[in-house]
Amino acid sequence: MTFFRNHIVLMFLYAVATAAFFALLWKDEKREQIRLFVLIFCSLFFGGIALAWLMYPFPLH
Repeated sequence: MTFFRNHIVLMFLYAVATAAFFALLWKDEKREQIRLFVLIFCSLFFGGIALAWLMYPFPLH
């Protein structure tokens, strides 16, 4: 169960599930669904990594 305690894995699973949900909900054509899925997934996953990297130098205290 340590696999699911990793933040990167959880962020990946969240990005996949959210991107799949909205791609299937908002688009009708297969090509549009795939494009939207990739866009949302990359935005969530790589955007989260970029935001974490930008916040890393700032301590909490």
